[in-house]
Amino acid sequence: MNWQDDPEIQRQLRERSVRNGILRSAIIWTPLFLITAGALLFFLFDMLTGGERGTWFLLVVLALFTTLFGFQSIHALLDLRGEPRETQDVVVRRWSRTDSFVMRSHYIRLASKQILRGDLDLLDGVREGDRVNVRYYPHSAVITWVERIESAEFSEPGRSERD
Repeated sequence: MNWQDDPEIQRQLRERSVRNGILRSAIIWTPLFLITAGALLFFLFDMLTGGERGTWFLLVVLALFTTLFGFQSIHALLDLRGEPRETQDVVVRRWSRTDSFVMRSHYIRLASKQILRGDLDLLDGVREGDRVNVRYYPHSAVITWVERIESAEFSEPGRSERD
């Protein structure tokens, strides 16, 4: 048996890979959030004190970008501080879509109305109606591990260990 065939090692490698992706997201979005938030505060203060540097259009654009960058940054930072959650539920829907020109994302919707994102290798054997045990980061909604469970092992839909 090869070490790459061990499910526990695969699980740890996948969880580390997902966590590194969340870390990359925090590294990319947090500086952009801080820069746009600082610029928004600067130009807002300038407008309120009668300065002539900013316009209302600039404030609206900066507020929009601050909100978008902040959303991504805060969710990544919250997930980095916390641990993944684990839940057992029924897959209600499974689909994929192209989020960018080169990346295709795969999603599942659980009976508890949660929508989670994973890659094709991870969600390959999961179909609609399957009962699954899912380990995921709650704020980014990224799956670290999913496995189908048999009906006898399934307890109740939506049961979560750490809610």
